[in-house]
Amino acid sequence: MLTHIRMKNFKSWADSGEVKLAPLTGFFGANSSGKSSLLQMLLLLKQTIGSEDVLFFGDENSLVNLGSFNEVIHRHNRDAQLELEFGGNLRKPQLVNLSLEEGRLDKTAVDGFTFNTALSAGYSEPILQSFRYASLSNLWEMEWQADSPHREGNQFLNGMNLGYAHVETCYGLPWWRGVSRKEWNWRFLRQFSSVFETFFSELYYLASTRVEPRRQTRWEGEHPIDVGKRGHDVISALLSARVKQLGQNEKRISAWLQQMKLAHAFSLKSQSDDEKDYEIRVRKNAESPGVTLVDMGYGLSQFLPVLVLCYYVPEGSTLILEQPGIHLHPRVQSQLADLLIEVVTERNLQVILESHSEHLLVRLQRRIAEGKVGRDKIGLYFCSNDEAKGVSTLEPLEVDKVGNIRNWPENFFGDVMGDMFAITDAQAKQLHMQEEGRN
Repeated sequence: MLTHIRMKNFKSWADSGEVKLAPLTGFFGANSSGKSSLLQMLLLLKQTIGSEDVLFFGDENSLVNLGSFNEVIHRHNRDAQLELEFGGNLRKPQLVNLSLEEGRLDKTAVDGFTFNTALSAGYSEPILQSFRYASLSNLWEMEWQADSPHREGNQFLNGMNLGYAHVETCYGLPWWRGVSRKEWNWRFLRQFSSVFETFFSELYYLASTRVEPRRQTRWEGEHPIDVGKRGHDVISALLSARVKQLGQNEKRISAWLQQMKLAHAFSLKSQSDDEKDYEIRVRKNAESPGVTLVDMGYGLSQFLPVLVLCYYVPEGSTLILEQPGIHLHPRVQSQLADLLIEVVTERNLQVILESHSEHLLVRLQRRIAEGKVGRDKIGLYFCSNDEAKGVSTLEPLEVDKVGNIRNWPENFFGDVMGDMFAITDAQAKQLHMQEEGRN
């Protein structure tokens, strides 16, 4: 679970400040206010794993395609330094040997850590300036800086200097030039990269634009890690869960579809002799025939990846959801909040989302007021952008124990009162014109 994030000189964010993340965190705000960038920072770090780049900005096949360093750096200022930071707890603690002496064991369970990295513009790719790991309790830390690799403060634990290291990625998997692995205990350093990689392997993402529904999907027995960034692996995930006998997966999905009145019945069956072509069929009510997703309302096909993902990923995982309630009726958007509260409390998931849904927000406020979810479980933020300066700002929403937002931002969901006054004014003018016409 992520505890906080921070970014400096990342797209429209000069400095986000430390953004504390709750089990259920929602970012709201107008278009182009910087909401997506807060999520993209995490996706950028995740997709760098396995890449040969210091920081992999992406392509058409990656989680997010940010172009290049020049497009990411705030106000395209190549003299600025990009800084990214996060803190988090691992789903399962990892044992790390804190001894630098070969053959000696001093294992400590790492269950949480903070990480930050800084990069500057280079000729063909960004140049890593520093990275740092530290335990949440500050019992240990690891720091490397490119400008002064031999200075006293630039050392690792008990005086280990990283001056001879060539760092391949922003999270610092070093290899050594002219220094034996025995002398520098290479495996010890590798552990920190492993902690980083393990942490991001537990983070899953679903984009706001999802694939069109298909009548059938061919399944060759694969077991995807999630439903795909656009939901294209929904059927594969459902079948994989069935094979692995993952709890009450399909039953919970059917129950939510019924509760939300999106479908009366839900089934997934093979439609070929080799049992490899599958289709989802749903019935709107008890008397209606079963139809495919293509023949149902578009909203169901766009929401199903959200629902399946919530029950497919391992307990304790982190979900990043962009516009999870897109194409849904306002009533269902409200019920979406109940779904998210359930998986956060019962499956110990962390959900980080961006949304424009007032109905989702109001349902969260209601559940806080009813005492069905604690205020400490929910974090709400309002993003805005100063168009003149091109700088995004973030305001934490202060929710009291009865669900009221004490610092409700101006024009949070548009100028509703302004519209009401305009309607009243127009109605008065129409009545006045009608009266004059009678006279």
